Amino acid sequence: MDLRRSETWFFVALLAAALFLSWLIFAPFASAVVIAGIFAFLLGPLYQKFVRAFRYESLAALIMVILVALIIFLPLGYLGLRTFSEATALYFSFATHGGFDFGTAATTFFQTHFPTLPIPNLALNFNTYVQQWLTWLVQNLGAFFSGIAQLFFMAFLSLLGLFYFLKDGQRLKKWILEIVPFDTKDTEEIFHEVEAVASSVVKGTLLVAVINGVIMGIGFSLFNIPDPTFWGMLVVPVSIIPLIGIWLVVVPAIAYLLLTGQLALAIALTAWSVILINIVYNVLSPQLMKRGAHIHPYLILLSILGGIAYFGPIGFLIGPLVVALLLALLRIYKKLVGQ
Repeated sequence: MDLRRSETWFFVALLAAALFLSWLIFAPFASAVVIAGIFAFLLGPLYQKFVRAFRYESLAALIMVILVALIIFLPLGYLGLRTFSEATALYFSFATHGGFDFGTAATTFFQTHFPTLPIPNLALNFNTYVQQWLTWLVQNLGAFFSGIAQLFFMAFLSLLGLFYFLKDGQRLKKWILEIVPFDTKDTEEIFHEVEAVASSVVKGTLLVAVINGVIMGIGFSLFNIPDPTFWGMLVVPVSIIPLIGIWLVVVPAIAYLLLTGQLALAIALTAWSVILINIVYNVLSPQLMKRGAHIHPYLILLSILGGIAYFGPIGFLIGPLVVALLLALLRIYKKLVGQ
């Protein structure tokens, strides 16, 4: 009996050591694996159609990888470089020419158009705060793009992982079902919950945020906002904040047009924003969220923000997936205790 107990404890210790060392080995590539897994899940139905059309799993997976590289990765790379370029140019504009002083412009605007109103002096040094923020942004973007070779390597690993996830995903899922010491129904429930959260976050949050960024980037370009790509890309991360997020970028843009005497363009940008943002949130977003997760949107928001704070940009996906896994395990625990 003692020998059996010793063997068990030795096995547990060996397993824990192996898991820890494996984590150290694979942790640097976790973002590539997560991105590949998410894309494989989202593109699974299309991949199955390709398999039926081409009859070969490897060929269908290769075609899917090429399409993802051409349609998603290359445009994202271009937009990232363009955003970095515009952010850098904006930073040097503030550093050398002082930029656009919202406070002084607002005071002049109200004194000119509403001379009888008791408007206080708004000539605050907003530029100092904007320049500090741009300094932080450029420094972080610079560090991000300075490792351009590493970025290409991670993109390659993501695409390679996508190929194998598509081709061998079902076999991987079957293997997990076999080794996990849960009832098959419980394990399927975990898969279902994680898949639902992935769908909810990527389609209902990330895709909507990207669409908002594209729409507002086009609007900024049409209505004479400087550096429209940079401001359009800035719309993407703030869009995850419900109700007010996107307006944190749009309202200053409209104010800029008003304060520079471009009233018609300010009205046009306001109409563009109100109409198209409402269409995205009231028509498109509900369609994308049809297969939603059983997690409150506020909890998803917190998990996204916490994931980003701890894991970096990839935490946008990792945070909600970890919370989904936790909630699924708690439901299983409740059933086990009830037995």
